[in-house]
Amino acid sequence: MEQTTDPFTLPTLVRKKLEKLRRQEKDARIHRRLSALLWLSRGYSPQEVADLLDVCPRTVTNWVALFQAGGPEALCTLDYQGDPG
Repeated sequence: MEQTTDPFTLPTLVRKKLEKLRRQEKDARIHRRLSALLWLSRGYSPQEVADLLDVCPRTVTNWVALFQAGGPEALCTLDYQGDPG
């Protein structure tokens, strides 16, 4: 496991909340976001997490920014603005 230069840390209560949300989550997209943060807090690099989830590292850093800006609630909100058809 490769250590990052600036490790992502979560307070114990926040980590436990994310673990509980992940256990209860039925949407795979949100489950992946929660897993990403938990793995980062365990010392995985964004590249390693991206490889595990088959996404690009930028996606992982975007999820971190989303979490830092709005907390778990923001991370669990899907604001997909795709083509309406």
